Amino acid sequence: MDLRLEGRTVVVTGGSKGIGASIVKCFAEEGCQVHFCARSQSSIDSFMNELPPNLLVFPSIVDIRSNDSFSKWIDSIGDIDIFIPNVSALSGDWSETIDTDLRSTVYNIDKVTDKMSSSDSAVTYIGSTSAGVADHRADAYSCVKAALIHHIKSMSVKFAQKIRFNTISPSSTLFPGGGWDSYRIDHPSLFQNKIDHHPMKRLASPEEIARLVVFISSPLSSYVNGEVIHIDGGERNHVAL
Repeated sequence: MDLRLEGRTVVVTGGSKGIGASIVKCFAEEGCQVHFCARSQSSIDSFMNELPPNLLVFPSIVDIRSNDSFSKWIDSIGDIDIFIPNVSALSGDWSETIDTDLRSTVYNIDKVTDKMSSSDSAVTYIGSTSAGVADHRADAYSCVKAALIHHIKSMSVKFAQKIRFNTISPSSTLFPGGGWDSYRIDHPSLFQNKIDHHPMKRLASPEEIARLVVFISSPLSSYVNGEVIHIDGGERNHVAL
């Protein structure tokens, strides 16, 4: 299927590992020019060494919490067609989560939307199924993710005739070096218990999340706007009507 993405300029934050890295690769394989940022040169180098040399992928070291650094990076890119805000502190600390997940994401989106000139641009925010789950162990993370879903919905109305805004909310995703991989190693019996109780008897792969992100961001999803799309393998047990 031709997603009509060839030649488009895509920006991904947190693109050197896990879901972000898979998103970068999937867009590049569709013929996009993909700019991504990360904070670590070593993680960038490791990811870039895994990519085929023919893909148009351009990495930068940027701390998205610095408005000045983020703005300079975005200004260096030019017009942008698709933006994927993907960075999260993944922290239970309120201050860190608000600074990284909330304030920075809102600023980043505002900055990038000013650089979107085409009438079919897209912002696809990477949320989490945790936004709809009450869990005292992840209160800050869950609450801020929920707040950002509201913000993305508001932006989808504000920019409805120019930029589509949607949220992709993954559940537990397994990849080397990620949180669930560490949990698998440190708590094998508890990890296996989670797998045993999952409807699909496994966790998601980053590639499965990335493919949905790319499709929703493409012109083939031109009437999908303001949605929250969960990708959890049927793990949630409530019915969303």
